[in-house]
Amino acid sequence: MKRILEQLYAHTRFLVLSHVSPDGDTIGSAVALCLALEKLGKDVVCAVDGDIPEKLGFLTGYFPVHSFADTPKEGYDCIIAVDAGDLGRLGKFGALFEAVGETIVIDHHGTNIGYGKYNLIRPYGATGQIILELLEAMGARVDENMANALYAAISTDTGNFSYSNVDAALLHAAARLREQGADIPMLTERIYHVRSLGATKLLGQALERLQLHCGGRIASLYVLQADYAACGAVKEDCDELINYAREVEGVEIAIFLRETGEKTFKVSLRSKEYADVAKLAMQFQGGGHVHAAGCTAQGSLEEVLGTLLRAAEALL
Repeated sequence: MKRILEQLYAHTRFLVLSHVSPDGDTIGSAVALCLALEKLGKDVVCAVDGDIPEKLGFLTGYFPVHSFADTPKEGYDCIIAVDAGDLGRLGKFGALFEAVGETIVIDHHGTNIGYGKYNLIRPYGATGQIILELLEAMGARVDENMANALYAAISTDTGNFSYSNVDAALLHAAARLREQGADIPMLTERIYHVRSLGATKLLGQALERLQLHCGGRIASLYVLQADYAACGAVKEDCDELINYAREVEGVEIAIFLRETGEKTFKVSLRSKEYADVAKLAMQFQGGGHVHAAGCTAQGSLEEVLGTLLRAAEALL
């Protein structure tokens, strides 16, 4: 922590990066950090290679988050990667990250090997919890916008405080954010209780495809690219679909496939009690946590699903 603080004080111009397929933890954590750096008088740019889910768009009202195309590619003293488990998770920004001498990685993924010059990696329930501790160590005053961003980060990466990664320290962090102005009713409504008609139709399509395997211990479902137009949905509407598979009684491992290109699928993995899906993801050059991980797989739907099912069954 001390070395990270020294770098934050020493440099002037920062680029703060979220990971591809951004979620609440990476965007909320990055936005809060940018706000704190701005208060220190730093010149800060926040960016992500990918589209921010509509339900998280309010976070960009606190601090603008740029796309790869409209982000300046030079002039930074230091680049910070937030909640990105490996260099590949930075997408097109990966080459820029490698080209800058001073880099910081702040993350909570157990599979992170520490690819920055300076690394702050802690096995917390969410990267937002690490950012809060960092801001507190800086002596930064956490205002309402920062509190909202960090509460969104912590809440979304813990299933709204329902996953096994929730411990007393994380709940204390959430309580501190509430004291500092986090608007929990507003955040809960925006993140969890609003779904577009297109997203609702996509949910129905995915649930029609839900299948059980391995005596009901594994559940799978998938979404194809053609489904978006048919349902009036967007890819961000897939974010929570895997939970419907995980919640089926008796299921230990849930597998969700989202088609991203010809014979290419983004794979999300979840487990309920004992299976380490991070080990499963690592077999396919992915990573993540014990109970939540992901990877990318090549092949037809039948090939990818078949390979994953065989690996998942072996894990069980």
